[in-house]
Amino acid sequence: MTDILRLEIETICIVHIIAIILSIIFFMMFYIKANKDYALKAFLVMQISMIGWMVFKIFKTVSPTVVSRWWFIVGYYICACILEVAFLEFGYAYYKGKSLPQKVKYPIYTLSLLQMIAVITNPYHHMFYATYDFWGDTFGIFFYIHTLIEYTFIAIGFVYCYKTFKIRFQYKKILYKYFISAAILVPLILNFLYITKVIHRFVFSLGIPVIFDITPIVFTWSTLVFVYATFKHDFLNISPIMKHEIVHKLDTPICVLGSSCDVIYVNEKLNGIFHDKAAAVMEKTFTKATIEELKNEKKEINIEGLNFIIFVKEVSSIKETQYLIILRDISAYRKVEDEIKSSQRDLDKSNRELKKAIITLKETSKIGARNYVARELHDIIGHSLVVAIKLLEVAKLYFDKDKKQSVLAMSDASVSIGAGIDNMNAISLIERMDNIYTGELLKKDLKKLLERIKNAEIKTNLHLKGEYHKIDEKVFDIIKKICTELITNSLKHSGGTEIFVSVNIRSENISILVMDNGKGCDNLSKGNGLNGIEERLKLIGGNVDFVSSRNEGFMSKINISKY
Repeated sequence: MTDILRLEIETICIVHIIAIILSIIFFMMFYIKANKDYALKAFLVMQISMIGWMVFKIFKTVSPTVVSRWWFIVGYYICACILEVAFLEFGYAYYKGKSLPQKVKYPIYTLSLLQMIAVITNPYHHMFYATYDFWGDTFGIFFYIHTLIEYTFIAIGFVYCYKTFKIRFQYKKILYKYFISAAILVPLILNFLYITKVIHRFVFSLGIPVIFDITPIVFTWSTLVFVYATFKHDFLNISPIMKHEIVHKLDTPICVLGSSCDVIYVNEKLNGIFHDKAAAVMEKTFTKATIEELKNEKKEINIEGLNFIIFVKEVSSIKETQYLIILRDISAYRKVEDEIKSSQRDLDKSNRELKKAIITLKETSKIGARNYVARELHDIIGHSLVVAIKLLEVAKLYFDKDKKQSVLAMSDASVSIGAGIDNMNAISLIERMDNIYTGELLKKDLKKLLERIKNAEIKTNLHLKGEYHKIDEKVFDIIKKICTELITNSLKHSGGTEIFVSVNIRSENISILVMDNGKGCDNLSKGNGLNGIEERLKLIGGNVDFVSSRNEGFMSKINISKY
């Protein structure tokens, strides 16, 4: 073995071993720190194939026989075939965020498999290596086809990476763009220069006697650039735990627990909620059993009197399994919800009481209606019967003396009873709907009322002023009923011979005077009739004064202010 050959073997081994060690370190850093998405998986497959390439390169260099050397060459070409596919997958996944479609994967993998077969079967066709021995080799057509396919795959992957760089680095300095681009391009260019022997001529022209394929070593340098870009410029998506500062300032309460549920981290928001005691509260709240129950599901829990929606995510790493707990404080919402529920309960209670009140009112209305009807019947029947009895007494007195007068009295008694029946039928008030209530109509009704008793030896006198004024229906009805009640009382109790009725209707009030010349009384005792008059007048804003003295008759003075 010549000194130059020994130097070449030693150089290849040392340089590749250093590159392998660095690659393994970078591999571990990526695996631990970066998010476990498909792009990372493709990138790590690429790293492993590159490491395998360098390992086989070392074994090929130190191989004692041609046969063993050949199989190590086959090994690193297989790694190269895996590398080309992995790089294409990485570029696509990094740009699209998903793996290659199945319909694309199959032809790519098939092509890569054919490349491997072409290398493995070279001893039978010599179309990959035309000549091959310990000291040198020449390439056949399959080698160039393999190289073309490999560069095509890598070029496509590079296009996807370029598109990603263009988006992610659009606001970065152009130096960074060149830096990252060089990490991919330089290994490819050097490999091309190596297989075209250009780099050989250049190295030898410099007087350097040792030359070998440094492509995998440059790929290691490329990985170093990726590591730099990852941690300085977020080239790959970094694990949330690495984004400590960002997470610390988030407005969402966050906590990270270790595998034993020991608190590793709480951010400012969570600490603020629990007054800088968040770590102690979290450690007290979350146990292994609690975490298992809540893991990967959004659930509501109560912590120290506050309501939270929490989501627990398991984050696995080589070091340990951690739990990322994201909390959303919904205490304010729950408070509002409780207030709404309380208001709803109060409202339901009020509704129930209102329903009871309505039922009671309906019952009361029925009672009121019955009382109204009873009072109306009392007035109508009472008045009709009193007038009829009075007239029948007159008819009895004149029966022997004056038949004609007796018949007239009986006829009037009949008319009085008939009018009473008509009035009872009119309690429904329907017949009054079309009437226009005026002073003239009131005079007409009062006149009819007095005419019924003219044959009862009672002299009546009606005076009404303001006939043209319109009167409210209710006021009209009450005035008529009051006058009827007062006239009936005179017939029943006064023993008088004259009844005087005066009504004065003005625009601002109505005044009524009803008086008789009966026996009167010194101490007036109000019965149902007089009390009923007062109650009716209150309904229309009126009042009444009853004036009476023994042997001086009875007088009712009524004033209705609004009508």
